Amino acid sequence: MGLVEPGLKSMIGQQRDFHRGFAGLEHEHSGWVDDVRGKIPPDLNGTFFRNGPGTMKAGEQQYGHWFDGPGMISAVTFVEGRAHFRNRYVRTPQYLKDKAAGKICSRGFGTQIEGGLPANFLRPMANTANTSVSWHGEKLCAFYEGGQPYRLDPSTLETMGKELYEGGLTSARTMSAHGKINPKTGHQINFGINITGLGLTGLKLTLDVYDINLQGRIARTCRIPLSEFPFLHDFGLTENYALFLFSSISFSLAGPLLGTKTLKDTMGYRMGQPVQGIIVDLRTMRVAQTFELPPGIVVHFGNSCEVGDEIVTDLIQSNDVQNFSGLGDVFSIDRLTGGPIYRYRCNVKTGEVRHEFYCHAPHGEFPAWNRRTTGCRSKFLYYVAALDNGTPYTFNALVKLDTASGTYVTRDHGRDRYTSETLFAPGSRASSEDDGYLLSFVYDAATHLTEIVILDARNPEDEIAAVKLSHHVPFGFHGHFTDQVFLSP
Repeated sequence: MGLVEPGLKSMIGQQRDFHRGFAGLEHEHSGWVDDVRGKIPPDLNGTFFRNGPGTMKAGEQQYGHWFDGPGMISAVTFVEGRAHFRNRYVRTPQYLKDKAAGKICSRGFGTQIEGGLPANFLRPMANTANTSVSWHGEKLCAFYEGGQPYRLDPSTLETMGKELYEGGLTSARTMSAHGKINPKTGHQINFGINITGLGLTGLKLTLDVYDINLQGRIARTCRIPLSEFPFLHDFGLTENYALFLFSSISFSLAGPLLGTKTLKDTMGYRMGQPVQGIIVDLRTMRVAQTFELPPGIVVHFGNSCEVGDEIVTDLIQSNDVQNFSGLGDVFSIDRLTGGPIYRYRCNVKTGEVRHEFYCHAPHGEFPAWNRRTTGCRSKFLYYVAALDNGTPYTFNALVKLDTASGTYVTRDHGRDRYTSETLFAPGSRASSEDDGYLLSFVYDAATHLTEIVILDARNPEDEIAAVKLSHHVPFGFHGHFTDQVFLSP
């Protein structure tokens, strides 16, 4: 961990450097945005929540990994053709301590506290609440991979404390940042990787699967023993099954638990280690099938569905560990491109797996779809890509992929303009799967400002409108769109 942010200092005067999009936003804004290019569709009503690290610094000290910056929620509320913007940091203990002290006081995925072993020994890793945000069960929650969610006021974004689902979750059990809502039942399915004790062969590890009902309570759960600590960030959800793929990445927990190393320090790619697959039947909360795939790295899933005895899922899979490990120094990384898009067909009864490769589609990341079709057959997948438009350093475009035909169209956001996850927002009178809007935070490196760009999902090549903020919003991770309108009094 460096004490000074050299990358940020070197950005000064570089008006077209995408690295400036990682710079922090210290001020918390709230107000209507009247500077709009085009016209906001009148049937676009709801709130677009987004989460991500709000800063990479505490005082003059730089966090050791992008994953360790404190979570900051942005909320863009669309109502009657207007847009309101609000951002607010999640008041976690990490954020409050680091802010008050003006230095890093907590360990992280890739961050150690200054002072060596005495300062880090047996110190737990902080829950930064910086990875995703979800509205479900009348609760708005910010999620992080290695802890419990934090509940927020959906109108003010004020932090209300940890959300333990009326005792269904404890401080010893984690919940991932990738819960998915089954539109047929309204239940949210989520998971966590947990340490449950110490056995003769070492730590006891489990995959815990949670079924959260419409009232926002954990109705059912199951605990699946694991042989080692896996890399697992996302999963596939169908009407009746949850599909988990453990990538060919290994960790050693001794150093991170003792405080001598970070998880990032012990992470390694095993070229000969197959991807391990587990299918959980959500009706019985039992393992229905296990299988193996060739070695690879799976970070994000697209939509999944059931076709006969098969689970059909789209996902992004890569063998390029450099692209993933480069996230540890976002101020120096030269390029982020994502990976290729695959479709897997996993037979629940036999364990046989077939795969197809969308060979002509651009590589990318952050797959999204019309969430009303989650777990069901769907045709369109939306994701971000780095196209060669003269500034192809990171994600600068949107791809709409027709998964039935393999054809695609792209929306180039333009030179020096970069984006992250795009979300689908259905129109109020939607009549087809792609009848709606695509919402993206687009950062302009030339002006150091961010716009919320609105595209027609049926024809995303043309822009409908852009809400032009008077400041930038740092690059982030995951978000959520709800048709509920949240505005503070």
